[in-house]
Amino acid sequence: MVHCGTLNIMRLEIVQKLLTLNRHFYEANAADFSQSRQRINPGFTKVRELLPQPCPRLLDVGCGNGRFGQYAQQHQAVGAYVGVDFSGGLLDVARAQVAGAFYGRDLTEPDCLDGLGQFDAIVCLAVLHHIPGRDNRRQLLAAMGERLGENGRLFVSTWQFATNPRQQRKIRPWSEIGLSSEDMEPGDYLLTWQRGDFAYRYACHLDKAEMTSLAASVGLTIGQQFQSDGREGDLSLYTVLKK
Repeated sequence: MVHCGTLNIMRLEIVQKLLTLNRHFYEANAADFSQSRQRINPGFTKVRELLPQPCPRLLDVGCGNGRFGQYAQQHQAVGAYVGVDFSGGLLDVARAQVAGAFYGRDLTEPDCLDGLGQFDAIVCLAVLHHIPGRDNRRQLLAAMGERLGENGRLFVSTWQFATNPRQQRKIRPWSEIGLSSEDMEPGDYLLTWQRGDFAYRYACHLDKAEMTSLAASVGLTIGQQFQSDGREGDLSLYTVLKK
């Protein structure tokens, strides 16, 4: 099974190039991306069922267009909703359809969640695999753990694209953007986007083994893991974590 490891630690300049790549993608394609993320993933239903009850405060890390927040509010599953994302375009969409507080934050910064308080539940859906560098993913996971209140739960979903034949067609060689596989950590991929404009974006394949390793490295305990979504029903890996 392919997963990210600890070898070939990514250099800062490569991290910055990949961050710029993804930021450009989401800002340039915010409307098309949001339009492609209107349908509710089946995995959201199970996440909602596993939310603490009651759930007075929910933090949505990398909230995008607020799709999960809107879904949770429609089912009266949460109280106060807080969303954070780096994309101004997607935050504008979220503000228009979800009641809550929204903040523009760089999720690779150590203080990205500072000042937001504690939460009964935190969701980070289809985000962690777009954070370049294992150390940066570990840092974000630790920051989310610090924001969990007593008996709080953290829900992380990661895209299982590298083991899905349909999604594998999106994988392109790093040379197409002037980089090399030697610049990357294990499990890193360059993917194409072809809805509307053609574009590239970065993702890392984070499987069960890697999510287990990341959780252990920041002192979080896995409650359960399950797969859902996509035509095959296994395109997303959901990991439920607690302190």
